[in-house]
Amino acid sequence: MKSIIRLVAIQAFVFTLGYAGMAQPGGPRLSPEEMAERQTTQLAEKLELDEAQKSKVQEINLAFAQKLKAMREEGRDNREAMREKRETAQSERMAQLKEVLSEEQFKAFEEIQSERPERSKRGDRKGRRGR
Repeated sequence: MKSIIRLVAIQAFVFTLGYAGMAQPGGPRLSPEEMAERQTTQLAEKLELDEAQKSKVQEINLAFAQKLKAMREEGRDNREAMREKRETAQSERMAQLKEVLSEEQFKAFEEIQSERPERSKRGDRKGRRGR
């Protein structure tokens, strides 16, 4: 009888740990290279980039992703400073992309960017597994 109770308790404990593990958001962060590749692929599809544009956008996205990684590593204590640095890096990225993209492509890019905060406010964001 004691062994059955112990077995049920152990199973309940293991089940609880497994369930709690699944509830954790996200997973491991993407490397800067993976992040840049994902962003570039998405932009290439949505903006119909040619190969030259795609290559330049890849470079811009990689540099931005590397800056973000460095900021995360050094700025964990001061979120406000990190936010300001991120905004500066994002502004630089936008200026660089504006030079690479046509006017129509850049307008479409700005629309894509402006939709992002709306989605998160509405609660429409999907987790990494839901994409």
